[in-house]
Amino acid sequence: MAERASKASYCSGEARKITGASQRQLDYWDSIELVCPSLARATGKGHHREYSYLDLVKLGVVIALRKAGLPLQRIRKALKIFRDWDPERDSLAKRRLVTDGTDLFVMTSDREVLRSILKRGQLAFGVVLLGDVVEQAEKAIHLCRKGAASHAGKSSRRREKARA
Repeated sequence: MAERASKASYCSGEARKITGASQRQLDYWDSIELVCPSLARATGKGHHREYSYLDLVKLGVVIALRKAGLPLQRIRKALKIFRDWDPERDSLAKRRLVTDGTDLFVMTSDREVLRSILKRGQLAFGVVLLGDVVEQAEKAIHLCRKGAASHAGKSSRRREKARA
């Protein structure tokens, strides 16, 4: 986020390096208005695009969703629906998106429900975050070992007293 504050704009070359997008993807996505540079759009040959930090986030989201198998048409539809749901410009940077290659889901703020974007929220299901389960298990193991060590210490002291 420090980089976000120190650099206000990114040229196409920087956008390609940062996001892994090709120049052809940048050109095409700008032409179909999927991801347009918000600071300066190319107006012809020799003109440069200037992307904001949030534009780079959006490019990264599109690339990740394409790699996950979601068709470009669904990505475009989902981003439009997402904007309608949540018009805050930088909200995409704060969300967790999940896809099965067919649908796109957004994790709700309580981190327990995925809400379908493409089906306008008609499908929702519970989510088990494995990181949370692992963290809870590690804490329980630590407490258990701590308790066992404490219990073992008491048992050995009792045995020593019984011998004496």
